[in-house]
Amino acid sequence: MSREDPKPGRWALPLVVAGLIGFTYVFVNALPEAETVSANPTSPTVTTATTSTTEAPSTTTTTLAPGVVDFLESADVLERNVTDLAALAQQINDDWDNRDEEFGATRDALEELEAQTVTVVNGTAELEVPPALTQWDNVATGLAALRQAAADMIDGLVNAEGSEPRLQALEEYKAAADAIKTALTRVREAVVDPAA
Repeated sequence: MSREDPKPGRWALPLVVAGLIGFTYVFVNALPEAETVSANPTSPTVTTATTSTTEAPSTTTTTLAPGVVDFLESADVLERNVTDLAALAQQINDDWDNRDEEFGATRDALEELEAQTVTVVNGTAELEVPPALTQWDNVATGLAALRQAAADMIDGLVNAEGSEPRLQALEEYKAAADAIKTALTRVREAVVDPAA
């Protein structure tokens, strides 16, 4: 009986596996060490020395109540809206006078301008105005004039024979917008410094 292994190939697989393990071990150990990332990274501290011979000027800050801050932000939004509406009114009229737009498109644009004006006026009426702020009366008066001038522009386009009533309404619209912006400046001053 022969003592030779009838299946000499069965030792090949374990030798291949052992070779792979050895190769992997050598390869991994040859790799450079990885950088470790800390969960709480710290940046290097750079210390600079400064010498000052003069004292920094002192500043006084006035802390406003949150409601007042909200009111002032609303006043800023109102001013931007009024400025944009006045520019839009001018553009619509210029386009019509230069014949860049047809009658129907101009009428629709003026009606949309009036709708936007009414939205701004109605939205402003819901603002919580600080008590005893008499300067706000001029804002309210300007908004009423703005609303009326928007309606008059449409009437001037649709019902007037010439362009004079429409252009007059445009000037009234822009004048109302300017009056509102001036009044808002005084409102801000009164809110920030009531003693002024």
